[in-house]
Amino acid sequence: MSVADNADWGRTVETAACERWPLEHVAADNDKPDWFDARFVAPLEAESTPEPIVEAGTPVEVKSCRRRYCGRYGRWWIKRESHDRLVDAAGEYVLAVTDRTGIVRMSLLSAETVDCLCSTWWETGDGGPNAEEYRQVPWTVVFEDLVGPGGEQR
Repeated sequence: MSVADNADWGRTVETAACERWPLEHVAADNDKPDWFDARFVAPLEAESTPEPIVEAGTPVEVKSCRRRYCGRYGRWWIKRESHDRLVDAAGEYVLAVTDRTGIVRMSLLSAETVDCLCSTWWETGDGGPNAEEYRQVPWTVVFEDLVGPGGEQR
């Protein structure tokens, strides 16, 4: 998979997230913060609660990974600096798993919830030039129901 393929999948997931939830894509320009991809344009409400689940204006970082990559389950790559800013802003993540056919699963999780999955941070090394620390989170910790007995995919 090339960097261009990853970028295409990222745009596909962003578009799908904006169609599923009241989100708007934040255009990539000099004024766009580099720590989120979209924001809520309206509150996200649930029938069971009188208060919105997510307020309008909440920033959202969109992450996708392949279901399988190099013989193992895919992982979301999270930069600590961006993640910490998202936590401080009470932001959200859209986490998606893709395969050759499209989006397998997509979910909205608070940055605070994702923070519980990021107990260990690694120095960048080969992780990339734009972050000092990062964490790779396997999709299996969020979408356990897609993993069958013995670790095979369902």
